[in-house]
Amino acid sequence: MGASGILASVSIAQAILESGYGTTELALNANNFFGMKCSLSGNTWDSAWDGVSKYTKQTKEQDPDGKEYTVTADFRRYPDMESSVRDHSCYLNGAMNGNTLRYAGLKGEKDYKTAIQIIKDGGYATDVSYVSKVCGIIERFCLTKFDAVVESAESEEKMSITIIEKMATQNPCYKAGVGITPKGGMLHSVGCPQPDPLVFVKNWQRSSASVCVHAVVGKDAVVYQLLPWNMKGWHCGSGRNGSGNNSLISIEMTEPASIKYTGGATWIETGNGANTKSHVLATYANAVQFFAHICKKFGFNPEDSNVLMSHHEGNVKGIASNHGDVEHIWSRYGLSMDQFRKDVKKAMAGGDITTVPWVPVDIASDDTSGQKINALNGSVTVVYKGVDGLNIRKAPSITAEVDQIVHEGTFVVAGISADEKWYKLESGLFITAIPDYVSFKATEEQKASTAGTGYYRVRTNWVDSGSQIGAFKDQNNAIELCKQNSGYKVFDDSGNEVYPCISSAVTNREFKFQVTISDLRIRKGAGTTFDYHKKNGQAVYTGKGTFTIVKTKDGAGAKLWGLLKSYEAKEDGWIALDEEYGKILN
Repeated sequence: MGASGILASVSIAQAILESGYGTTELALNANNFFGMKCSLSGNTWDSAWDGVSKYTKQTKEQDPDGKEYTVTADFRRYPDMESSVRDHSCYLNGAMNGNTLRYAGLKGEKDYKTAIQIIKDGGYATDVSYVSKVCGIIERFCLTKFDAVVESAESEEKMSITIIEKMATQNPCYKAGVGITPKGGMLHSVGCPQPDPLVFVKNWQRSSASVCVHAVVGKDAVVYQLLPWNMKGWHCGSGRNGSGNNSLISIEMTEPASIKYTGGATWIETGNGANTKSHVLATYANAVQFFAHICKKFGFNPEDSNVLMSHHEGNVKGIASNHGDVEHIWSRYGLSMDQFRKDVKKAMAGGDITTVPWVPVDIASDDTSGQKINALNGSVTVVYKGVDGLNIRKAPSITAEVDQIVHEGTFVVAGISADEKWYKLESGLFITAIPDYVSFKATEEQKASTAGTGYYRVRTNWVDSGSQIGAFKDQNNAIELCKQNSGYKVFDDSGNEVYPCISSAVTNREFKFQVTISDLRIRKGAGTTFDYHKKNGQAVYTGKGTFTIVKTKDGAGAKLWGLLKSYEAKEDGWIALDEEYGKILN
């Protein structure tokens, strides 16, 4: 209900009625608790079903007069009950009848009788007594009490974020049940490119799990609670002065799919930066609202760094293990814990948070789903060992819908995307081509057809083959990946650096740069992942002319970035030094 706006009492009662308390053939063999058929409203709505898995059986229907008849139909098969519930809500909110919503008015409806009538009127069930049956179950078991719980959570202190309980009852931490008196909170970042918080909810629901946080949040304004707030979590380890586990409420923030870790807390972009920035800003805003709620609930002072802290700050204080989060990902966007604490204080008072924009970051430039797919024959094996697994998507883009998550397996490859970042599988789905995640093996025919063509490799240096993040037949593709990732270079098949080839004589001294275009943006940091300066809401440009560069730095989006002398004091005015923008004069 918190995520979809559909009354909890209605969803529970429908599941009870249609699955016989979970005992029907569909519920037991297909995790289908709502009788959801494979074909529903043309399948044009946003579904949580994989679109393939099905279960075929006979089923009874009724005509308008109540006369029963039997048909054979294909039903959706789900991996678990949770997916069935999510897909059911997706259907009710998104199914269309021509140009209008089939169940218009259902989302947000507070009266269960009205809600179930909307569902019946939309053609959900043929049973002429469907409304009275569902309402009878709601009344028999007083299911509206669950509506009240969620409404209370939503309205409490005018929260702009929903908290949904997903207690990790199988986790050893939960089973230990050690109580604490909360004295503050700690922020964590998951440390892997997995944006879906429910992946971690499932991981921490295992009896073999060795860690557990109190809550996890992603890009959407929904927090999933795994532990009671007054129960000790296993989230930060310990240090010379003890452990924050004994007194701090923890939240884990997910990270975007468009990054790749290269060692420790160091990460690089695999997209153009927009998707990453959008996700980081959204999770920051959600964490602010979460801790505004927690600080109000327990009477915490959010501006005290001993009350609210990151995992990294906890390590410095001697109460946590040596981690770099959350600063390792926030700092790229000018975010800090000092600002976070101020924003929590402001949110507690009902003020607007201006640190991150209300308008979502436009990630359209990261959508590469329409690109050409070239023929490629071979197989690809998953080598990534992260507990979050590897996403297989429906299109060759980091913004595309995830079809499934895999932890192992070998798949037949039928093609490769034009940007050489995605393998097309025989199934028609797509998997990343980043070699740290998968290993590709070409067929003998493929090897013969590409023999002697050579590859351009993207590495930090030629001798360190382990640093390689890409290998391309197309030099432009290699250069594009290099631009997106600070500190990397492009080498030809013989080990010669072909990009960026910047002389140390330039990078180690002050020099002049002549800008030859009129719209070269000035950014607040060295890279396209940093925001640009604005005046009256418009981007600030250098204009054509000659400018003094006092410092250079690697960064995403250009072979080299230069700090303008006029911004030297705060080091917050950088321009790209690529040849297409200008030339170095001395």
